[in-house]
Parts: sequence; structure tokens; C-alpha cells
Amino acid sequence: MGVRHLETYVCNEVHNGFVRVNIEAEIRKYARTRGPNPAPPVIVIDLMSLYRPVNLADLRGLLCGGRFNQVANLLENFFTKLVNLGARLVFFYDGPVQETKYDTWVKRQDEKYHKMLEIINAVDRGSDLGWIVNRLQHSIPNNTLYPNRQIATKYGELMVSVARECDQELAAYANQVGAIAIISNDTDFMIYKGFWQYWSAKDINFGTLDTMQYNRVELVRNLGLSFKQMRLLATLGGNDVIQYEEVRHFHSTLGHHRQKFPRLADFVREQPPPEKLSQDAAALSELLGRVFGRAAVNDDLKERFKASLDFYETEYQDQNTNVSNDPVIATLLKLENTFLYQMWINRPVNVTVYFLDMRRGEFGEQYPNLVIPIVLRQAGIALYHRQMLSDCSSRTIVIKMGHEDGHSFQTFQVEFPQHVMPPPLLDLLSEQSDIQASLEDVKLQLFSWIASDTLDYHRLKLVPERLRAPLLTLYCLVEKQILQLFEADVLLQVVHDVAFQTYNWQSVRYPHKLGKRPFRIAFLFQKIYNHFNKAATLLGFKEEPFLIFDGVLFHNRYEEWKKQGSCSMEQIERWRIYDGLIGARPQT
Repeated sequence: MGVRHLETYVCNEVHNGFVRVNIEAEIRKYARTRGPNPAPPVIVIDLMSLYRPVNLADLRGLLCGGRFNQVANLLENFFTKLVNLGARLVFFYDGPVQETKYDTWVKRQDEKYHKMLEIINAVDRGSDLGWIVNRLQHSIPNNTLYPNRQIATKYGELMVSVARECDQELAAYANQVGAIAIISNDTDFMIYKGFWQYWSAKDINFGTLDTMQYNRVELVRNLGLSFKQMRLLATLGGNDVIQYEEVRHFHSTLGHHRQKFPRLADFVREQPPPEKLSQDAAALSELLGRVFGRAAVNDDLKERFKASLDFYETEYQDQNTNVSNDPVIATLLKLENTFLYQMWINRPVNVTVYFLDMRRGEFGEQYPNLVIPIVLRQAGIALYHRQMLSDCSSRTIVIKMGHEDGHSFQTFQVEFPQHVMPPPLLDLLSEQSDIQASLEDVKLQLFSWIASDTLDYHRLKLVPERLRAPLLTLYCLVEKQILQLFEADVLLQVVHDVAFQTYNWQSVRYPHKLGKRPFRIAFLFQKIYNHFNKAATLLGFKEEPFLIFDGVLFHNRYEEWKKQGSCSMEQIERWRIYDGLIGARPQT
């Protein structure tokens, strides 16, 4: 999120503070000015920031449930262009939520849920898809199920931030390697010191490689500050550590809101430098008393204020947090997400809600009961050989338990498998072909067990690896009587067609309206499917790249089935492992 309102100030008030650039031209200019055989220009990319432009490329498809292959093609073409121009790409991605940021994270997740209800209500009212896209864009969250991380690993190095905030590690790394540019959406990058350019992720045209550049040097010159003083201005402006609401009253004493940042700069020039404030308790107390009022000054405020100042410090020796002397942790840090790492070191695991209606009577209400056992069984496999340790019997999940509840910390007992002994975690994750082959049967037994106690793993053995995670999802949802049998068939047919490219995605028409039930099914299916993909990672299955789904195709197929009362199952019949489950009756 960065510094509140700073982007607006730069775009509107700073001369040449926000200018259009072409990424290809900037890379070629770099090559021309570096003499013969220059080192490749390094572009450091905040992967989370790419979700927004990817979403904007097809908001209708996003609301249908996402078009994952099309997003993959979009990103792959973009990264390929940059690599072919000679750039070296380094991607940064958020690791576990920092302990000091959980309050902020929880608040944002709760806000996202209530915004998403606006979309769901519009679908229920029968609003046109185009109307929803045009009128309710502000309620559409980033689709963090899109495969940014998995695709990025093909084109550059992926760095997962663990020890510090992602933005801080990203800026420090860019300084250390002399990066040509950072691509992100966070105004914190206007505060960090460095000689790199700051390119806007949300303004990227993936075809032309045009985007907008924030002129950080011009901003600092406009305010009459040094980069070191900008740390104090950012803290007083309101950021993720010192909340905007805490400084709002102080801002009101500075005059008209359009003059807020120049007046803040005037105030900053009168204060001791940030490094003195971090060390001089009396100077810090004096400043906090002027800004927040003496009654508000306490140890918590002092520590948070110093933490905010420290957040913008990037002049530290690089300690590669993706490297560890512990072989298990070193392996886990190389994975594309930190889910297993968090379970291993006993950090809370985040379970988010994405377009799920958890109100009473909706099947999104059952989401916690569906997903918690999947997480706890994964923990049981990962921690099986450590279960006698006192800190391995339970794990904490940050989850929304019901419509009226906010996201909160919930601790549960880990469920260890009784019917089969899991191999050690490093063996499960081993890429050696002989180890993989020897463990195939036990891996499939464990994969099936995560989904259900009733599934014979031999049936899963006959299924192509890329279809296993979605099929386990369908088995789980049919067995729990969440899905009708025909709905599972429609989903399987869509997954099959996307996985094996047996349809022309460009010929599939977008629906005019979204049905209430298929809208909910598409997103619940994705959320559970995503957890089975994580289970596939735990078990060392390598052909589970990301979600295989096309929401536009799904809505079309769903309507076809309702009109015709049946559909061809020739391609999927042999893989319908959920057929025959109790309660799976076609809807009439």
C-alpha cells in the first residue's frame, strides 16, 4: 500500500513526476551507454504487483472464474520479450506475514470479503456481467490464484522474502546489483534510496512494453529533502506501520490537503535526522508528542515509529534468506510458496477467502470445514517424523470461520496418517528419479488420504498427473455433497479441455449474465483445488504447475448441460473417480 496519497501528489503536483517510458527503449539505451560487452541489465519485479494489470486485461474472464491458460500466455510472452532483449529478471514475492503486520493483513482481508459481497449481490440480482465490471471494479480483488510465481521461475530467479518485508529486501537487492529498474505498484519505492528507475506495474502494456515511470529524484527535489529525510516524511504521511488514521488529525493542522506533503516536508526539515530519532529517546518523545499528542505516546507507538523509519533503510549487507544451513529449510525456501516452510517452522498458515459467500445457507459457509482438514493432513505428512516434538502436535491457521467472523488465529491438532508411514520430507521433495519411482505408491496413498478416507488410491494411479489435483478436489466436494454429480462432470470436462487444449478459447463467448450457483461453484472449486495443488507440491509431484481452469468455458458448459439435460462424457468417463459416491445425484 505504501504512503497514503503520495501517488496522487506525484502525478498531479510534481513536474515530470510521472512520465511515460518504453521498457524496450530503456533496455536498449542501457546497452548503448555501457560500452562493449556490458553486464545484462537487471530488472527486479515485485510479482504481487503484476496481478493488477493481469486482472485488468480481462475483468470479465476474471469474474467468470479466471482464464488461467490465457493469463499464463500473457505473462510468458511479456517475460520472454524482456529476456530476449537481454535483461536478467529477478522476481520477489512475499513470504510469511511479518508478525508486526498481522493486524493490517487481517483488516485488509476482512475488507476484501465485504467488498466481494457487492459483486456476489450483483450476480444474485441478475446484473449484466458488463455492468458489474464497469460499476464495481473497486470491489474486484487481486486474483492471487493466477500462476505468477510458477511462470516467473521459468524466466528468472525467484526470491521469497522471509526475514524482512518484501519491499525492503527488493529495494536493497536492486541497490546491491545496480538494477536498471524496479517494477511495482507500491509508493514505498518512491522513498527508498537508489539509482534504479521505478516503473509502474499497473500501467504496463504487455504488447508494446510501454508503462509509466515515477521520477523519485524529482519528487525529493520538489520537497527539498534528502532521501534519508524521506523516511520520516513517509512515516508521518501514514503507511503500513503508522496508520493513516493515526496521523489524520496532525495532517489537518497543516492546512489544505493539496499542501499536505510540502507542509510535511517543511516539518521534517525542522526535525532531527531519522537516525538520531531512532537512537535518541528524548528527541523521539518530543516529536511524537507534537504529532500524536503527549497522552498518546507510549512504548508501542515509539517502537512502531522506529520500525517505520528502519523499514526504509536498505544499506545493510545482503543475507540471502533463500539459503539456510538446515537442508530441510533450504529446500523449502526454494519452493514457489512458503506454505510448507510456515508449517515446518510453526508459523501461522494463512487461508484466505476469494469470492466465497459464507452467509448462512450458502455452500461457502462450509469452506472452513472443507479446507481445515486438508491443511491439517498436509501438516501431518510433513511433520510425521517430528510428531514426538512438543511443537509439532498442533498448527495455527489464520482463517475466517464464518460470515460474521473476522479472520482470526485458530489452533488445531495436526492429523497424522495411520494407514501408511510417510517418507521423510526431503525424500518426498527429492527430484531424483529413482527416489520418485520408489515412492510412487506411498505418495498416491497419501495424496488420496488428504482428500478422503474412502478413495482407493489405485484409481488415482490411472489418472494423468496433471488431472490428479482437480480430481481430488471433485471427489472431496462430491463426497461432502457440495457438488451435484453433473456439476463435477462439467468441471472435469473443462479441466480436461484446458489441460489438453482441446478447444478454441477465442471462440467461447462470454456470458451476458452469471448464474448464481455456477458463479459460486467456480470460485469454491478453485480455492479447494489450490490446496490440493499445495499438497501435490508437498508430495513432490512435478506436473502440477498451477490451476487448470477456464471460467468462461465453465459457464458456457454449465448452461449447455442445464438446457440439454446431459453432455458428452466420452473424454472423461474413465477418470470419473467420484462416480457412485453417496448423495451424488444429478440435478433435475
